[in-house]
Amino acid sequence: MFEDFKKKLRKMGIGADEGTDIPAFPTYEEVTPMNNVIKEEPKKPAAPIVANTGDADSNIELKVVRPASFEEVSEIADYLIEGCTVVLNLELLDGAQTLRMLDFLNGVTYSNDGEIKNVAKSTYIITPHNVDVSDDN
Repeated sequence: MFEDFKKKLRKMGIGADEGTDIPAFPTYEEVTPMNNVIKEEPKKPAAPIVANTGDADSNIELKVVRPASFEEVSEIADYLIEGCTVVLNLELLDGAQTLRMLDFLNGVTYSNDGEIKNVAKSTYIITPHNVDVSDDN
């Protein structure tokens, strides 16, 4: 079971070679408490963009989300469970929240036999098992 998870992480560029260990989740002492961090007020996230193919036979939806806090992770997980493809922009989150959200969504993606790919800085595409994303590079 863990071997499949390691393979999926390697596809995302985490733990690229066999000898590389996946970094452990930071301990409480390593994470800066949020009440000591000053950051600018996040912009109100736009409503998810929904795109469909228009074919009556296919029901593929694309959700574009830009969460402003970790509390939005359950809504994103629901999209994945429904079989939607999610484009996830994490630029509004700090490092600890980004790590928590990616850990959570990696678990949801793995349980649905989906795939998650980093497509740009702080941007990921998460697809269900029946959707393939090809990389032309």
